[in-house]
Amino acid sequence: MPRLRLGFIIVLLLGVNASPVFAQGVTGSVQVGTLGIGAQVATPLASRINFRGGLDFQPVSFEVLADDVELDVELPAATVTAVIDLYPNESGFRLSAGVLYFGGSLGLEGTPEEDVELGNNVYTPAQVGTIRGSLGTSSLAPYAGFGWGNAVGTGFGFALDVGIAYHGTPEFSLEASGPVSSDPQFRRDLDEEAESANDDIPGVASVYPVLKLGLSYGF
Repeated sequence: MPRLRLGFIIVLLLGVNASPVFAQGVTGSVQVGTLGIGAQVATPLASRINFRGGLDFQPVSFEVLADDVELDVELPAATVTAVIDLYPNESGFRLSAGVLYFGGSLGLEGTPEEDVELGNNVYTPAQVGTIRGSLGTSSLAPYAGFGWGNAVGTGFGFALDVGIAYHGTPEFSLEASGPVSSDPQFRRDLDEEAESANDDIPGVASVYPVLKLGLSYGF
């Protein structure tokens, strides 16, 4: 921890002598993209180096039909972003690296209206109750990307970010609220369904695509 603090202090000291083009004031912005709708602040650390921190929310929920069961899908509630931007030149092009924190997992919930087959057995809606699924990943994900637009400046500006965050291979799990939820055979059948879903998850799902468009204002 002392090393981390010392490094942070050094970066702040470097920012004192930063060039005026890339180190003026603090900027606030709003953005929309694959992480949802959010806001962020940016501040200079050194010449051609900025820090950005943001918070995004997913206001979208939707329904899907799986094996004749209508499921409500809830996306992760919030994502916290912390990145460092490096500007190789004064064109506005930037390289970014940092970390994303996913505040939750993708959730599924539904109640069957007809008999459902789980594993090799058939269960009635009364036996199953409400089915809840969760697609979990690592909460912390390293991020790398690029973009355009100097986030620190005066007046209004536009920005674009393109990148990927590596959160590991998602793992799907299932639970049920019905009277047979604690039955060993039912648990095995439910776990078998979850395992089958995990086998179908492609390797590319270990990364999350990030695309953002933003409008900023610098002071």
